[in-house]
Amino acid sequence: MEQALDAVSIPRATWIDRLRVWVLRISKPAVDAPLRIEARLSLGPKKSLVLVSCCGRRMLLSISGDAIAPVLEVVQRNRRRTS
Repeated sequence: MEQALDAVSIPRATWIDRLRVWVLRISKPAVDAPLRIEARLSLGPKKSLVLVSCCGRRMLLSISGDAIAPVLEVVQRNRRRTS
């Protein structure tokens, strides 16, 4: 029985390479993802504020254990520095 398992086992280097690729894939956010979480602030158990971007817009959302509610839309304004 052990011989059959050894015959189909994946070489260690291949397994490590596959694991590395998988970890890199899940740890990097997609650049062109339509929905992205930019920041999260925990406010207590099952409560947080989340800054989400979607389709060029940024929204601050309130998240609790049983609801998600929009708080406000974050508008980035170009600031001119005056010297």
